[in-house]
Amino acid sequence: MTAVHREFESLEGMSADAAEGLRVLLWALADTKLLLGYHYGEWTFGTPELEAAVANCSLSQAELGHVRLLHGILTKHWDGDPDDLVDTRRPNEFANIAYLDHPITDWTGVVAMNAVVDLAATRVLAALETSSFKPLRMSVGKMMDEERHHAHHGRGWFRTLGRRGGDVAQQLGVAASRAMAAAGVWMGPAGDAGDDALVAAGVKSATNQEVLVGLSSDVGALAKDAGVTLPPVMAPSYDAWDPRTRRAGSRGPTEDIVFHLRGSANAMFRLGE
Repeated sequence: MTAVHREFESLEGMSADAAEGLRVLLWALADTKLLLGYHYGEWTFGTPELEAAVANCSLSQAELGHVRLLHGILTKHWDGDPDDLVDTRRPNEFANIAYLDHPITDWTGVVAMNAVVDLAATRVLAALETSSFKPLRMSVGKMMDEERHHAHHGRGWFRTLGRRGGDVAQQLGVAASRAMAAAGVWMGPAGDAGDDALVAAGVKSATNQEVLVGLSSDVGALAKDAGVTLPPVMAPSYDAWDPRTRRAGSRGPTEDIVFHLRGSANAMFRLGE
């Protein structure tokens, strides 16, 4: 029997655990998409084919558009301007999937990002498609429509590189395993109070650990189809795991990446200023 949940037009009536769990989850999604947009944008040039360059430009624009949608929800329902906070936060305060913390220096790394990291964020979004928090549900459908293109692109390139075999397939397997390990930490431990409260309130349809099981199945099936061997992924350690940053340590994106994410240096050029 399907549970019937109250619909939330705002945070009013939502438990404190669920409201805080939703806030940190939206930040984690927005930060991950911000970093995805950055890396896709950097790889608009340097791709092995012109079509991939055009696709990466489109993927970057889509991810940054999703950031705007998520920031809009955060602005309306919580205090503070997310854009200002992006400009002022320290690197270790970002909550993105850690695979994105460093420059991605080769195409196999970009493909692993597309096929695994992007998919991890998409699977969390999918758990929000029927959300009882109406302002979020109204935005997720648009994001999911665009993410289906992202997933198709990632799977296509993963198969293309994997079926070449040799060093390329091996490098892709290593990158994909590293991406899975980072996604596993980002999903968080079973029994996280905020995540459990979101599922209980119908804001999410599955816990992040359940999402991780689905992600692992997807990536494993893709690797098998592409003939790619994935090195074993160690079980995530959640010692000292912080739900605010979704990390088990104090690291974050490199200072150089954070510098390029900030818009403060170009504030004088913004329209209307």
